[in-house]
Amino acid sequence: MTYEKIKEEIKDASLVLVGLGEELTGELSGFYKELAELLKNKDYFIVTLKDREGLEKAGLQKDQITAPVEEPDNQESWDQYLHWLSFTLNQKLCVLELGVGFAHPNLIRFPFEKTVYFNKKARYIRVSEKFPQLSAEIADRGETVKEDPVTLFVK
Repeated sequence: MTYEKIKEEIKDASLVLVGLGEELTGELSGFYKELAELLKNKDYFIVTLKDREGLEKAGLQKDQITAPVEEPDNQESWDQYLHWLSFTLNQKLCVLELGVGFAHPNLIRFPFEKTVYFNKKARYIRVSEKFPQLSAEIADRGETVKEDPVTLFVK
């Protein structure tokens, strides 16, 4: 899958769920700006294990981001995420997982796969240099890219 195809998947979706993992490294401001451009005019939510402040500086909405590792006491943003997620069932959802490994699989990797498993209209895109595999249960509705997400987005 190419970056252009990822852009098409996002464009075709009604909702976009983004997971940003621990594999994201290097200068991320350009990556965040590219992500903000991709999500422009979309109904989205971001679960990040990284830098909430950098996402906000790139123009992504504060109330559409939760950072459970960075802000473990911020139950309000997690509740907003769960509320948003409750409206995704049976919607055309694009799940975009970028650089997520197994540092905190209970926050992004496993719940995102479960969301796609139950939502038959959902599509899953996993971009990871180290762990691009999809579970068999959702492989028919997913794509993987074995590449560094930052490099893929900022080419």
